[in-house]
This record gives sequence, structure tokens and C-alpha cells, in this order.
Amino acid sequence: MHNSWHSARRATDIVSPRAHAYIDRLCLPILLGMAAWAMRRSKPAAAILLGHAVGEGLVGCLTQFPTGLVPLFSFRTHVRIGQVGGAGFLTLSYLLPRRPRAERNAAIFWSVFPLVLNGVSDISDPRQF
Repeated sequence: MHNSWHSARRATDIVSPRAHAYIDRLCLPILLGMAAWAMRRSKPAAAILLGHAVGEGLVGCLTQFPTGLVPLFSFRTHVRIGQVGGAGFLTLSYLLPRRPRAERNAAIFWSVFPLVLNGVSDISDPRQF
């Protein structure tokens, strides 16, 4: 039973820790730009996007990444934080009013993105970097 779970998990390990680090660095300025864009019409949506960007930047800086500044925790911990944070931001995004729709949908999309990225990231090797 343990072997079947382990092999099923490996089938989803398609993003290396290094690639994940660079994707995170690319998403940070996009999230900041999305927050600035959303600010015009939906301050709650902008706050969710900005909170996500700040969290993403902080966690990325504290992870043992090629782009990490102060490596305090492992990539596996980074992924777990991302899974919890993504679910939290997704919940907050669904609580936004339906109008304006574009800003709400942007907050939902950027909340789902870390759930997917963390779900397909390879956390099998404790010595990633």
C-alpha cells in the first residue's frame, strides 16, 4: 500500500524545486501589478492580492531556494505553507462580492495558482539544493 501511494505521488512531481523558485520570483511582480490594477475598482480584492504577494515574497525569501535571501526553512515547508496560504486566499476570494467580477476572478485565479504549483512540485528529495 505504501509503495502505490509513493509511486502515485511521483507521477505528479513534475516541477523541480529550482523551477518552482523561478516561477515564484516571476509571479511576485505580477501579483503586485494585479493588486495595483484591482485597487481602482475593488479594494478588498486588491487587499487579497497584495497580501498574497507579500506572503509569497516573504516565504520565498525565507526558503532554501536559489533565490532565497535568508534560508530559514526547507522547500518542503515552503510547499506546505503555499498549500495552506493558497487555500486561505481562495476562501477569502470566494467571499468577495460578485461585482466587480474581473477583480474577484483575478483573486480566485491567483489563489488557485499556488495550490496547483505546490501540488505538482517535487518535494521527494530533502536535499533539493
